[in-house]
Amino acid sequence: MDDAIISVRIDKGLKEKMKFYEEVNWSAVLRRAIIENLENRKKVDLEKRKKAFAMMDKLRKEGAFDGDRNSTEIIREWRNKRR
Repeated sequence: MDDAIISVRIDKGLKEKMKFYEEVNWSAVLRRAIIENLENRKKVDLEKRKKAFAMMDKLRKEGAFDGDRNSTEIIREWRNKRR
């Protein structure tokens, strides 16, 4: 694994609290927190995508894209319905 180095700026108070726990590998803590954050974002994005695909399929089946209306008119109509 090629390692990359990043810097994190924290306030002095937090740094002092971290010094109290010298046995903690803070790099590992931050690495784990970053990984978990990225994994959670993937799950949220996947759920949003699934909902968007389902909504698009529903709109297609309802015939929202049929007729002489352009995409701007259709988008405006659906935005108004959400209010």
